[in-house]
Amino acid sequence: MTKLTKLIKNYKLIFISIVLYSIAFFTKPEIFFRGLEMTKGFLIEMLEVMPPILIISSLITVWVPSEVIMRNFGKESGIKGKLLSIFTGAISAGPIYAAFPVAQALFLKGASIGNLVIIISSWAVVKIVMFMVESSFLGLSFATTRYVLTIPAILIMGYIMEKLVSREDIIDEIEDKDIVYENEKEVLRDLPNMNCGACGYSNCKAFAEGVIKGEVTIDDCVIRSKAKEYA
Repeated sequence: MTKLTKLIKNYKLIFISIVLYSIAFFTKPEIFFRGLEMTKGFLIEMLEVMPPILIISSLITVWVPSEVIMRNFGKESGIKGKLLSIFTGAISAGPIYAAFPVAQALFLKGASIGNLVIIISSWAVVKIVMFMVESSFLGLSFATTRYVLTIPAILIMGYIMEKLVSREDIIDEIEDKDIVYENEKEVLRDLPNMNCGACGYSNCKAFAEGVIKGEVTIDDCVIRSKAKEYA
């Protein structure tokens, strides 16, 4: 695999976006500039939201014992895990994409796939703040009815996902066992980039340098090893 092919594979969504933007620029300039403005707003929002979310995810990884996550969000957590997952998503703040770093941290600590789906879905559509805003615009009966219908649907979706997707499926998607790293940037692409320090290095960049120097292997990343442990 050439470097260009590897680059395109790793950043295929970015390349697709560039191609689509280029087509729009030459065929519909007004759509191009409108899209550019929306992208700018989205990036600014991400810069405001993501840093604290990543800090929270790192704190979950370092401070919260795996046993606690497994007991409350794991596969054997039962109805308690489902209720806690709904509650976690319902009290969350920030846009839906902020849920994914938190979900990854919980996954690597042993949370079940079903409960992750419930957290992400609750984060998206059953927030407490959303209920207050929704009822003020559309009425209490509308908001209550929608929530009553939405929560069972989320639970069903979590159950189905648990049956269709395994932990191994997720790990295989994010891990390439045959890769040979040529520089720190390539290592960083396969790290969680939470800078938790659990590996003994000050941050993920320092750890990546250690991988290239042969001081450690990428599997010495504590977060990655946790994913394998609970697979």
